[in-house]
Amino acid sequence: MTTFPVAGDYYKAVQVPGRAFTVPKLQTAQFVWDSLGPTLARGSSAVVFQAEVDGSPQALRCYIRNDASSRDRYSALSTYLASHDLSPHVSGTTWMEGAIRVKNATWPVLQMGWIDGRTLNEYVDFLVAGSNVAALTTLAARWRDMIALLQSSSFGHGDLQHGNVLVDQEGRLRLVDFDGVWIPQLAGQSPPTEYGHPNYQRPGLREWDRWLDTFSALVIYLSLVALSKDPALWLALYNSKNLLFSRADFLPPYETEVWKQLAALRDPQVDELVRRLKECCAADWVSEASLEATLDQRAPSPAPAPWWKQQPVTAAPPPAGPTFTPTPTFTPSSSPSSSPAGSPAAGPWPWNQQPQHLRQPQETRNSLPRPPPLSAPLGQAGTGPITQLRQTMAPPGATWWYGKEPGSAQPPRPQQQPQSQQPKQPPAPRPRGPVSKRQQAQTFGAIALAVGVVMLIAGAAGSQFAVVIIGLIVAAWGIWRLVTAGGGQNTTPPGQT
Repeated sequence: MTTFPVAGDYYKAVQVPGRAFTVPKLQTAQFVWDSLGPTLARGSSAVVFQAEVDGSPQALRCYIRNDASSRDRYSALSTYLASHDLSPHVSGTTWMEGAIRVKNATWPVLQMGWIDGRTLNEYVDFLVAGSNVAALTTLAARWRDMIALLQSSSFGHGDLQHGNVLVDQEGRLRLVDFDGVWIPQLAGQSPPTEYGHPNYQRPGLREWDRWLDTFSALVIYLSLVALSKDPALWLALYNSKNLLFSRADFLPPYETEVWKQLAALRDPQVDELVRRLKECCAADWVSEASLEATLDQRAPSPAPAPWWKQQPVTAAPPPAGPTFTPTPTFTPSSSPSSSPAGSPAAGPWPWNQQPQHLRQPQETRNSLPRPPPLSAPLGQAGTGPITQLRQTMAPPGATWWYGKEPGSAQPPRPQQQPQSQQPKQPPAPRPRGPVSKRQQAQTFGAIALAVGVVMLIAGAAGSQFAVVIIGLIVAAWGIWRLVTAGGGQNTTPPGQT
């Protein structure tokens, strides 16, 4: 079994491209450096470097596992992309066998165009930091459109998760890491060893086929829709390794925090998506349809009651006053004359409905805000800790973007008068309270000081030395009590330490 180099080996090698690479265009590549050396991103199966190759920014992927992928797999992907236009979501790649020399051996390098963008979790964090609910709604619609395009083209990514989805500077969704991809050219081959991120995959075995992305796509879609309803879910459930869900959430009885938070929203769209995801988490569920087909499956209607238990339906009496009959209007799509001969009349039939991938909602035509470029520090990009939002989950309806429910009446808030216009009220007299210990100490100190002075005078007049000494002690004690009662810090009587 061949042991591939580790990330540190590649890191040292690319510092001298002319000696490390065997491909001429890579020998003259200009790698991007930071203060320590070449910048890299490490995954579970490879490390990625950014370099300028032939004047174009490229991503160079060097593998650290021998079972991650192969030349045959990426050759099949290149053949598939030549006849399927999935741009901009899926870009072409180039597999170069034996392109880098490390430890007296050559190893493959995968080259693809560099994407200046942010990962999905960083971009969502950026939108939540700005409370951009409209952009979150658009992002959810864009995600659903992309999945519909990929699945209708018989393309399965195999590892849909936040780290493999980028949002570029034009607000477009871009996919990376195609080691686990499924395409018709690979059908019948052994599945890849890359299973996918556990926080996005259904527990248990999964089929490696055309519909392997349905579950993970639904997890991401539900997360984005829920965040568009209440972005405060982000701080309550995000842990930098997910969007909202974790692996334990996909196991019954579905009573973890994420399910409770989603149920508390009381949103019909979220409730329907939650119902579908719970069905997909069942042990006997098999991914055998697209995301669109999965979402179109409605909840089963309750069985009708027997005829002898049904209540007779009585027509409501007509309203009083004149009545009129509206004039029917027809559109070209509903006019019988617009239907060709031999075709069924337009109506609610599947052959007359617009295809799902053409029924784009209004939000899909909106543009997404440009993410912070990779050159921006994380603190300025909004992808670090968010201080603008609270750290605890607020109940539904307590956030300004949630709004009040239709028909709910709230008492009007009394308008506060400006402070400059408010009449000044004299302060109310404070009730006389009990004598405090401070006042008692001041009284005793004054009495002791007076007694001590009297004893000093009397002792000096009568030449009584003992009375003078006692008077000095009593007067000193009285002075100490006055000083300590007046706010002094020394609480030890004179002569004591």
